Amino acid sequence: MAAVVVLSLGLFSLRNVWPIAQVSAPGSTTALHFETRHGEQLSRRLPDNSVLHLNTDSAITIRFGKTERLVTLTSGQADFEVAHDPERAFRVFAGSAEVVAIGTKFDVRLEHDSTVVTVVEGRVAVGPSPMLERLGTHSSQNHSPRFVQLGADQQIRVAADEWPATPTAVDAQRTTAWLHRQIVFDQEPLERVAAEFNRYAPKPIEIATPALRNLEISGVFATDDTEAFIAFLRSLTGVRVEVTMTRIRVSRDPGVAAPDYT
Repeated sequence: MAAVVVLSLGLFSLRNVWPIAQVSAPGSTTALHFETRHGEQLSRRLPDNSVLHLNTDSAITIRFGKTERLVTLTSGQADFEVAHDPERAFRVFAGSAEVVAIGTKFDVRLEHDSTVVTVVEGRVAVGPSPMLERLGTHSSQNHSPRFVQLGADQQIRVAADEWPATPTAVDAQRTTAWLHRQIVFDQEPLERVAAEFNRYAPKPIEIATPALRNLEISGVFATDDTEAFIAFLRSLTGVRVEVTMTRIRVSRDPGVAAPDYT
């Protein structure tokens, strides 16, 4: 049984995009580092005129050289609006993946066992990180293509032990809804929804009744409005939500006849 909610939310952007004060001289190398804490997001305009959007709990280092722009995402999620520069490829290293672009817009998210790349505009090339071959996880002798080309509204998941990977069609605007401080679900199990909310919420959501983990949720929610999500859960038949000082506990209400959510 699916539970559906759509909240009417005014779209509002991230922080203002501030220019970097120090720009490197031609031929030199500039290194920049940005981090966000839990629930925080930021946007920055980079020296090459690209724009970086960084999601919650993320860390990134960017080095601008004469022949290429090197980006290392060490945690979290980032969205890139890459300024066109055919003389300097824009290369992103994130977990098990390497992404190469010249001028495009794409999103990179690090997950515990893989790296997810989503293209919003233009095209990028995605392949396993060269570090995997050095570690013996991926071998160039397996005759797999080094890179796979992705276009707009395509996504690929790169795992350390699985290559080549196959791109899939997605709604890139849904994937990047976090840029407007929103998360979008379409018949997603509550367990996954709670995990996504926990990336932003000050108190973790805990599902105490295993059967509720499969409760399907659809809707648009604000990442910074956990109270609205709690109110929605409380509106569901047979669902009880308890808010303590340290967590949000979701369980089945024993006093109410509830649908079978399994």
